[in-house]
Amino acid sequence: MEILAQNISKKFRQEYVIKQFSYQFKAGNSYAITGPNGSGKSTLLQLLAQYTLPNSGKVEMPQVDAENVYSQITYAAPYVELIEEYTLVEHLELLKKNQYLPFSINIDIFEKFIELSPDRHKPIKNYSSGMRQKIKLGFALLSDRPVLLLDEPTTNFDESAKNWFFDRLNEQKEKLIIIASNEAREIEFCSHRISIQDFK
Repeated sequence: MEILAQNISKKFRQEYVIKQFSYQFKAGNSYAITGPNGSGKSTLLQLLAQYTLPNSGKVEMPQVDAENVYSQITYAAPYVELIEEYTLVEHLELLKKNQYLPFSINIDIFEKFIELSPDRHKPIKNYSSGMRQKIKLGFALLSDRPVLLLDEPTTNFDESAKNWFFDRLNEQKEKLIIIASNEAREIEFCSHRISIQDFK
């Protein structure tokens, strides 16, 4: 599995956020997209996921038909919200129904995986920000899709939750992993680093 970006550029109004970005991302490797806040890391991650389109250039997964790209990608970010009115059980069942999670994942397996036992029948909006983030990452890390895209994954995490995340992420090394971050530990995890400032 790979993602191929070919001379992609993205601008908002008249200002370019990314210019002439080309890169080949391959499975079995991890990539950090680095740069200060507001520099375009999240925009580039969304372009690579094909959640937004470039003004020029193209992004493709050469081995995958265009209509099946989304079924290959797991995407997690602090700004991608859970359905806050749902309970954890309802959310889990929805993700299984939509083939985001394997049907073998039940609530007991999920709680053991995230090392938390929140109230299963309480709306997600009543959970803390750190707990919501851990649930989102739990969903992402349990997905069996081959591409894992993460935007600032350890936001709102204490040291214990960060240790949990990196332990679990280490189990995913056969995947294509791309992390947008300016956090040292997230960057150090990755075998390749891309500075967004080089494409301005």
